[in-house]
Amino acid sequence: MRGASVSAARLRRMLDELATEAGAGARASSLYLAPGGRGDWPGLAGPDGLGWAAVVGELGPAALRDGCGLVGLRVGGRGLLIAPPFPVGETRLAAGWDDGPLRGILEADVTVGVALVRLGRFSVAVFCGGELAGSKTDSRYVKGKHHAGGTSQLRYTRVREGQIKRLYDKVCEAAQAQLLPPAARLDYLLLGGERFTLNGLLKQCPALAALQPITLGRRLNIRDPKRDTLPQVAAMLTESRVWTIDFNAESAEITPRTQR
Repeated sequence: MRGASVSAARLRRMLDELATEAGAGARASSLYLAPGGRGDWPGLAGPDGLGWAAVVGELGPAALRDGCGLVGLRVGGRGLLIAPPFPVGETRLAAGWDDGPLRGILEADVTVGVALVRLGRFSVAVFCGGELAGSKTDSRYVKGKHHAGGTSQLRYTRVREGQIKRLYDKVCEAAQAQLLPPAARLDYLLLGGERFTLNGLLKQCPALAALQPITLGRRLNIRDPKRDTLPQVAAMLTESRVWTIDFNAESAEITPRTQR
């Protein structure tokens, strides 16, 4: 089950609601699983686990696929499981309410590089504290797929492959210019666009390969990379995936939390 995307502002309001209940004395627990943390971490089965083992186990790898870890916060029978926009720093489980580290992630003044690529168009940008610091957007014509057979298809395919390579070259030049000069201060790199196109680009672009250690696993869903979509991208950078959990159900009931 895929969690629902929730803005940082909306998530803060959700945390405020639960924190009020925790402050009134309701039993609470806080879970932080850093990237690479085991979903079957033995501590989840202890008395402070309060059902987190079943929740993390049910969601499985899907909840951890973004590579940023997970945060679980429970008050009484209600809980939230959150895949934050940037990595969790440590793995721990404790009784009591503690949303401080999560709020720190949401409010961190990070510098993020972004590469958005679809066949025919791309955007490479740097955001500092959510503000656009620099970008390069351009296009390069790429023919659509050709379904006829014979030598004409082979010739068409060779032309198309050449166009794709030239697109990759342009994206890589932009990445070299936009992302590598500030690489010493880039905290993270995020990619977006078509999976096939991105996979091909990553194999041919040394500039992006050099940033692999800070490249996050989550992907930005951008249909048309262009200058006008970059403000939308800025908002997406701090979105979390959120599931709401009803621990009062016979088995913990998990649903994506919708944006409001």
